Amino acid sequence: MFAESPINYHIYKLVCMLILILGKNVQAQREIKPCQKEPAFIRTLGYDPLWTALSTSEKKTVGIVLVQFEQQAGLTEPTPQSPQRSVYQHPSWQSAGYLSSISFDLEGNAYSIPTPLISMLYNPKEKLNTIYRIDAYTGVMKEWLRLPYAAKPATGNPYGLLGITYDCTADLLLAATVSGSDRYSEKGIIYSIHTATGKIADTLKGRDAMALTVAYDEKEQKRLYFGRTRTGEIYSLPLGADGKFIRKQMRKELSLEGYGPRGDDKARKIKFAGGTMMVSGVAFNYNLQASSEKPETNYAFRWNNLQKKWELYDLN
Repeated sequence: MFAESPINYHIYKLVCMLILILGKNVQAQREIKPCQKEPAFIRTLGYDPLWTALSTSEKKTVGIVLVQFEQQAGLTEPTPQSPQRSVYQHPSWQSAGYLSSISFDLEGNAYSIPTPLISMLYNPKEKLNTIYRIDAYTGVMKEWLRLPYAAKPATGNPYGLLGITYDCTADLLLAATVSGSDRYSEKGIIYSIHTATGKIADTLKGRDAMALTVAYDEKEQKRLYFGRTRTGEIYSLPLGADGKFIRKQMRKELSLEGYGPRGDDKARKIKFAGGTMMVSGVAFNYNLQASSEKPETNYAFRWNNLQKKWELYDLN
């Protein structure tokens, strides 16, 4: 089980019920089936991969940890309520300071990005555009790739990379940085990277983004979906097999503006199940206080195939 934090099973169950009820009427955006391989080092350490999770959400621990859960009768994998049995951390997993998103590739390598928490003490600005990788076999974490800055890190913006996702159909890692952006200028970049070589395939400039995911649209075309950090809008554009963005076909999918307890959420995570888009929304204003608190609201949007648009049907 690979996770940054516990899965929201309430939303997942609602999605499954909706799919069963609507059946063939839901023909829309859909997820790409997981094809990631489990890291071999988990078994080498003597753990059951089904009952462990790599996590960056342990607030009292810097870096990544491997959480082992108590195996419970009648269950095949942990739930958010499953008690922890132990926590393991390789010495190298603290070397990058606080981290956030985790993505796995076809070999089981784990990629993560630095995200300051409360202060910049553990996350120096010169490393905020660095992607780290945990080797699938040795379990050792090292710097994998330092991405170029669009501009010198701006005062008042403590962030660099905010999101990553893996496209297993083309062996691509997508990464979004907001380094160089300030209150008045949006200088963020979304990178498309060949994981086999670490070479940049393409860049989408002038877009501050956090949530990233790759899925198929209603026409079975593969698209990158991304949530903007300055608004609650979610956009998408086709992604070619060569890692190139098809900019002319970029479109706005939906907006979180006006929804939820705050009305100004930004998308932190995007996931698909059938014809449903699940979005985790947070308050984000380019400051560490809002990021450390992370009050999340979970949204579920259903694709209306007749009107060709997303409709909100649940939030909590």
